[in-house]
Amino acid sequence: MERIIADKEKIRLDHFLKERFPDYSRGYFQRLIKNGFVKINNRYSESGHRLRCDDIVEIEFKNKEEKILPSEIPIDVIFEDNSVIAVNKQPGLVVHPAGPHQLDTLVNGLLYYWNGKFSPFLVHRLDKDTSGIIIVAKTEKAKEFLSKQFQKRIVEKKYLTVVDGIIKESEGIIEAPLGRSMENRRKIVVGPASKKVSKTFFKVLKRFKYKTYLEVKPYTGRTHQIRVHLAFIKHPVTGDVEYGRPSKVTSRQLLHASSIKIVHPDTRKEMEFTAPKPKDFREAINLLKNE
Repeated sequence: MERIIADKEKIRLDHFLKERFPDYSRGYFQRLIKNGFVKINNRYSESGHRLRCDDIVEIEFKNKEEKILPSEIPIDVIFEDNSVIAVNKQPGLVVHPAGPHQLDTLVNGLLYYWNGKFSPFLVHRLDKDTSGIIIVAKTEKAKEFLSKQFQKRIVEKKYLTVVDGIIKESEGIIEAPLGRSMENRRKIVVGPASKKVSKTFFKVLKRFKYKTYLEVKPYTGRTHQIRVHLAFIKHPVTGDVEYGRPSKVTSRQLLHASSIKIVHPDTRKEMEFTAPKPKDFREAINLLKNE
């Protein structure tokens, strides 16, 4: 239990707590207040309550209540400590429960893996059929610190992918704004209504008979950014049926998050995590080499 004496007049309670504890989000404090873990002068209050000087604020820090159920799902742990976990996500695994996927996601698997000791806080996501490295925070404090890095675009991410067709340039940058399709809200498009500035770098690793193997770095982190940008230059990710076409060499989009570089929330040191390519990705590469 933290006990603080207010030193400002007429400041909202949630704003005051955010100022005093900048490592946490205002939304976190609003949840604590709503659930009765914050008192003013020994009385429960609301987020919008205006404090007076010398008001006594008591706060009990709690992890987010978790209503999602645990499931026994294999978790390939690359790194873990008390604040973060880096996981090599297998292809076909949804990251967070939604729609028909309520028990078969990465979050369900992490809850089972931790046996109720921690709650997963997602700071970024990967598409269901994208494999590779994903970072998950284990505390509200770590989540807030990592989320700011993603918002400021200082997290460095690298992907490996195979695309349809031969890219002649050895490297390049795709700059095209992205936005939701007006016809299908699940799809992201480049078009007149697209307003989110987006930038993706690519480098050719190898050219096959009809396809190109790339390393890709997104400078911005838009939904489906890599897939849409590559489709925009007429080289969709191989196997991407949403933005390209089906493929005989793979049953899913050949996109793998190979590495990520972050600043650790506790040590403040830069750390880089890498994830080896999954079996289906390696097999597809071998098939293409032998064409």
